Amino acid sequence: MISAGTAAGLGMIVGGAIAWQWCSSRAMKRQRRLVASAREQYATGTQGLRATNARLQASLDKEKLAIQGRLAAAAADHRAELVRLEGQLRFAYAEIDRLQARGTGEGAAPGVPTDAHGFALTRPFER
Repeated sequence: MISAGTAAGLGMIVGGAIAWQWCSSRAMKRQRRLVASAREQYATGTQGLRATNARLQASLDKEKLAIQGRLAAAAADHRAELVRLEGQLRFAYAEIDRLQARGTGEGAAPGVPTDAHGFALTRPFER
């Protein structure tokens, strides 16, 4: 009986060790599969994010170029408007000089008041 009990005990220990090894190997295989799957998902997600980043970077570069073009066009419009206004100002000064020269000539009315800057002061017109 003792030897049968000892054999049964040793059988249970050996059987438990074998069952532990078998369960451990299955658990390790499952862990490797899960780790490989997680790494694959991580790599796929990273690739997707890199592609999205590249698309957004290209879009940003396009928008920067578009903004630079709009700024250049606005600056050109501003310069053209400035040149146009400077031309009008030169014309106005020439007209003022012409009117002053005409006002100080022979046919000028005596006592026509002007200010210190050369602009004619307003006065009522004769009818």
